[in-house]
Amino acid sequence: MSCESSDHIRTYRLPKQAQPLDNDLKGKNEFVLKWETPEMWTEVKGHSMRLASFTVPTTKGEGDLSITTFSGSSGGIEANVNRWLGQIGLEPLSLIEIQKISLTSRGKLGDYQYFKLINEDQKESAILASIFQLDGRTVFVKLSINVGGIVEAESEFRAFCESIYVLE
Repeated sequence: MSCESSDHIRTYRLPKQAQPLDNDLKGKNEFVLKWETPEMWTEVKGHSMRLASFTVPTTKGEGDLSITTFSGSSGGIEANVNRWLGQIGLEPLSLIEIQKISLTSRGKLGDYQYFKLINEDQKESAILASIFQLDGRTVFVKLSINVGGIVEAESEFRAFCESIYVLE
């Protein structure tokens, strides 16, 4: 009875009612990406924030590629590029400096900004990254790799980014 005057706090456990699935509607509002994976890349289990993770082999070692997507601008280009610069031991840059090192490319998903970030002092530290700013969401593709492997992986990375599209 909810109108009791006692000072006791009561908790109740109620069974959750299952929601019927409408297979015709399921997935229509989901954002699903597809891409063409380079032959030598291996998809691996990533953490929950990643849409997909790949091991990218080169003769100089392996790289770790991640694809993530977030609603909105997800902090913007400046915050994300500066976070990546910090990950490889480099100092942050202003937005103007970031725009100077950015290349604009076009793929099936649309225009994107491409970054090649290298810490020459730490040969294990390089990042290739692409940022797709879409209507209402941002897609990030990031490859963490050593400096020696970046040259081998770059053309496949760019082709991969250009192949990404939304499954409709």
